[in-house]
Amino acid sequence: MNSVESNFREVIDTHVHPIRSLTTGESLITEMKKAQISKVVLLALDLDPDILDTDPKLKEEITYDLLSYSLFLDPSKILDAMKNILKMGNTPNKHVVNLVKQHPDKFIGFGSVNPSKDSHYVKTTLQEISDFGVLQGIKLIPTLQFFHPKKNKNLKSIFKFAKRKDWPILIHSGRDPGPWEIHTLRCVNNSHPKYWSKVIKKFSRNKIIFAHLGGYGVNSTYDDTWFEEVLRMTKDNPQIYLDTSAVTYHLENQRIVSRIRETCGFERIIFGTDTPVVQGTSMEHSKRVIERNPILSREEKTLIFSKNAEQLFQLS
Repeated sequence: MNSVESNFREVIDTHVHPIRSLTTGESLITEMKKAQISKVVLLALDLDPDILDTDPKLKEEITYDLLSYSLFLDPSKILDAMKNILKMGNTPNKHVVNLVKQHPDKFIGFGSVNPSKDSHYVKTTLQEISDFGVLQGIKLIPTLQFFHPKKNKNLKSIFKFAKRKDWPILIHSGRDPGPWEIHTLRCVNNSHPKYWSKVIKKFSRNKIIFAHLGGYGVNSTYDDTWFEEVLRMTKDNPQIYLDTSAVTYHLENQRIVSRIRETCGFERIIFGTDTPVVQGTSMEHSKRVIERNPILSREEKTLIFSKNAEQLFQLS
């Protein structure tokens, strides 16, 4: 018998990172079986592990931002930690494609393209993502890809591509663990959902998923402005969804649940776990948080676990 007793026949995890040093296809299948999860969305991450060596302007900006936080920090050590995270987190589109082909009944694949690269690179990568023939969405992450949503010129072609494909774009919103918890870093603040409002308004027919209910931080105090901003956009645009990855515990907060009910409703909330990058949690744990939640109705749990994702991904 599986360790989680569940009456929910279909559960879709919309936010999983198949990081090569941390997971394999079989390890993910094992965790899915343990948690009784039927499908997961695997996210590619197009990161540049060398950017902090090849872009002196960015390196100078980060060094300045670190010293603004504390003169007692050693910027070189923080930069080395960032390089290691970028190297580990870089997840090629081809890797996700291979996993989807191995388990097409279990895995849905999202490609990734780095908007910080030149326009030729972006267009070529989008074409490759299309040519693979099995991917169904795009993942963007301003923190680790070092771009500002209001200033980046490549987002136009990325959003147009996704609209032609009728694919969702999953946008990271919030801080990231480790060095990206330092609030003075501009590359962290670039991920605030408020910077996406102009792009979202221009491409209002695109399907959008904001990760982490609009924002989260591991060590910092939760900032309501991220959550409230993403609620405002979601209320005004029926094409926007929010995933619960890394922050399922927020749904144990009566005020947060009430705000969702008052604005966009649970028809826009989808289940995600951020497996395996959040320490101390798992697919099973994240699922249990919602499953045993006394604040949520059974109908709301069903919407979160499967119905909303089935509609978004057009699953039968």
